[in-house]
Amino acid sequence: MTDRRVVVTGIGLMSALGTTREAVWHGLVSGRCGIASVTQFDTTGYRSQLAAEIPAYTRDAAYSEKAWRRLSRSDQVAIIASREALDDAGLLEGDVDRARIGVLLGSGTANLMRNEEWFAEMRRVGVRRASPAKIFNHFPSTPSDTVAATFGLEGLKASVLSACSSGTVAVGYGADAIRWGQIDAALAGASDVLCRLTFSGFNALRLVDTEPCRPFCRTRKGMNLGESAAILVLEDLSHARRRAARIYAEIAGYGVRCEAYHPTAPEPEGHAVADLVHDALRAARMPPDAVDHVNAHGTATPQNDRAEARGMRLVFGERVRRIPVTSIKSMVGHCLAAAGAIEAAAVAMSIAHGVVPPTVNYREDDPECDVDVVANEARNVAVTCGVSTSLAFGGNNGALVIRRFDGKRA
Repeated sequence: MTDRRVVVTGIGLMSALGTTREAVWHGLVSGRCGIASVTQFDTTGYRSQLAAEIPAYTRDAAYSEKAWRRLSRSDQVAIIASREALDDAGLLEGDVDRARIGVLLGSGTANLMRNEEWFAEMRRVGVRRASPAKIFNHFPSTPSDTVAATFGLEGLKASVLSACSSGTVAVGYGADAIRWGQIDAALAGASDVLCRLTFSGFNALRLVDTEPCRPFCRTRKGMNLGESAAILVLEDLSHARRRAARIYAEIAGYGVRCEAYHPTAPEPEGHAVADLVHDALRAARMPPDAVDHVNAHGTATPQNDRAEARGMRLVFGERVRRIPVTSIKSMVGHCLAAAGAIEAAAVAMSIAHGVVPPTVNYREDDPECDVDVVANEARNVAVTCGVSTSLAFGGNNGALVIRRFDGKRA
């Protein structure tokens, strides 16, 4: 491992709050809830009919109408967010060695929607007449594949599938690839969208709320699923400096752990969360006292929020009552594989803009979640170091430590 430092120089975002970075950020700091009735498929008979869907968007200019229709929704939004991130960073301007730019994206079950469409067509017209075009996007690696191909990026490419921590882990692995000198820059993040199977599964598990979710609130009853594409341009500091690139923040370190407790339930006392955050802080060479913001996993399930709050107390002690904690899932829903990516982007933008988005729909303090929840209204905070946590099914946990760039040279 080299001493290379990794900074964020570009961000591209899509969520229920909008189809651009600025629209999403404005929605977050305004406390706008994007959770509403599902429009993509019939939810009659489900426990909940709510989700946070990405609104209508236009095709990327590099694609014809026909070629664009061949892509899955997850691939499409990954391309759009990647272009915005690249343009924001100015990474592809001038003479650039695209073999030194990687693509590391998290993915989940999003492309299953195309499979569902194909099976519906197959039942209708028969297997011999069903178009194979809809199953070209079957593999969860296709967001990474299509993004790399669209922009001609020939460096290290990987797809991360670790459930709802996929985006977090992808950012961590992307930073490592730069530190190791394998690449100079990377598109890192994730895209994930709704499908019937995922929506049905979370309803069957009774993990969803029939109202917009309210993380850390005493009356919380569950989550709402969401959609997002969130892409960060990660870059070696010296490479960014040579380009005079604007820097949002620095990826100081990350942690990845397997909780090994239960397929869907968190370890209840918070020890797994605490161990994860300690790992990330050690990797960043930063003490717990340096952290002044936590963008929590905060799914709004009773068990998760309680365990996460306990874990934060184990890490930060009594100071946990003075660290602004938020869960943007109250506005963008649980974006599954993309959850950690959009939350990492939110931390980077909080550092850049000095504002922490709120946890909306919050009604009542929960004594078992004794943390400083940024309730219902954004808070002006000069964030110097933020932690973003992702606590996924299967015990696939990840955390990022993101800090303000100190201006020092590499």
